[in-house]
Amino acid sequence: MKSILKNFAFVPALLLAFAPSFASAQNMMQCQGPTPTTKEVKALIVSAKTAEDHNKLACYFRAEARAEDAKAKYHVEMSKLYVENTNEKHDMVAHCKQFADEARKAAESDNQLAAEHQKMAETASQAK
Repeated sequence: MKSILKNFAFVPALLLAFAPSFASAQNMMQCQGPTPTTKEVKALIVSAKTAEDHNKLACYFRAEARAEDAKAKYHVEMSKLYVENTNEKHDMVAHCKQFADEARKAAESDNQLAAEHQKMAETASQAK
């Protein structure tokens, strides 16, 4: 019996590790169809009234946040490459870290916008 329990001891740790992924996947399940264009986003910002409109905007900003997160990871990787492989680093490492920080801040802002639009969508759906 103890050996069976040992085999499954890692399960709680896995659940904790993947909890944020499950939460974000749950948010993304509402996103269907093509990503709105910049022109469509601008029009939605001006005219959004329905839950569907706000959900589209929330999905758009979640996608933007994911793109910014990817940029941040890319710049962190580049920074490491400069540290590990270049004798003359100049300001490349600081440059990469600055871009990574800016991308993380942009991702955070995009996630905040998505959350606000999600709240507006919930309010709009309750008003029906």
